[in-house]
Amino acid sequence: MSWTSNRTAILILKLSPLMLPFVVLFCGGVFLTVCQSLGLFTPLPHTGGLVDAYTVILSDPSFFASAGFSFGVALASAAGSVTAATFLAYRVWQLPKMMAGAALVYKIPLILPHIAVAFVVLVFWSQSGILASLAHALGLIQSMQEFPNVLFSGWGVGMILAYTLKGTPFAMLLILALLVRFDVRQIQTAAMLGASRSRIFFSIVMPRLAPALHTSFIILFLYSFGAFDIPYILSESRPGMLSLHVFDLYFKHDLARRPEAMAILTLMFGFAVLFIIAYSKTVTRLENGVRKL
Repeated sequence: MSWTSNRTAILILKLSPLMLPFVVLFCGGVFLTVCQSLGLFTPLPHTGGLVDAYTVILSDPSFFASAGFSFGVALASAAGSVTAATFLAYRVWQLPKMMAGAALVYKIPLILPHIAVAFVVLVFWSQSGILASLAHALGLIQSMQEFPNVLFSGWGVGMILAYTLKGTPFAMLLILALLVRFDVRQIQTAAMLGASRSRIFFSIVMPRLAPALHTSFIILFLYSFGAFDIPYILSESRPGMLSLHVFDLYFKHDLARRPEAMAILTLMFGFAVLFIIAYSKTVTRLENGVRKL
């Protein structure tokens, strides 16, 4: 028993350089956020009750509008990124070795900051952007104002485009990491037995890629749901993303409203945890059902 305890203590000691920043920065930040949402440790003395900030937030219709809008943008962009990455990664994996180097161009968006990707989308898709100028030069539109207002149409299309452009190569990395270990003889055998390309892809390849697909979807969804950089450039004013709502409460209002901003952050963190749990349980249940069949 003592040997096991000593071994555990040594392991914790070795991991302390990694655990200490996590405990201090992440756990400390979460703890302070929750406390300030309850009116504790706030810049100004809080005279209300512990749940006053939550009562104000949950009784505000604009909060639910922003939450629904953020959920829709995150869902569309994550699903689009994973779908595009799956088919692109599969095609890149099938390329001859001599063309594999050229295919690395897909990694370019990975080195760009999110805010740079937002400006790329803005330059291409705005009514005064490259595509609008090209359409005008070709005579497809008579003036720049006739170009569809894609970015600020109220549906979050600009943010979805930016998140998809940024998230697709990230998901491709995870998917290609599994594909390089995939036994190509399974595909060759299925083809010899008369299976079509679509059946090979969906029945043989896709089940092997499931871990990477689920992981990339969760990461991209939660990042898009709570990120600030791309919405700051491309988001509509109403309904805005939740991150912009928090920014507005935190920086542009009285310090007395600080607990409301922290309450939204706490609710977002709670939603992220519940989403991961619900998604993981749903996927496990579906996979078990498929195995039984």
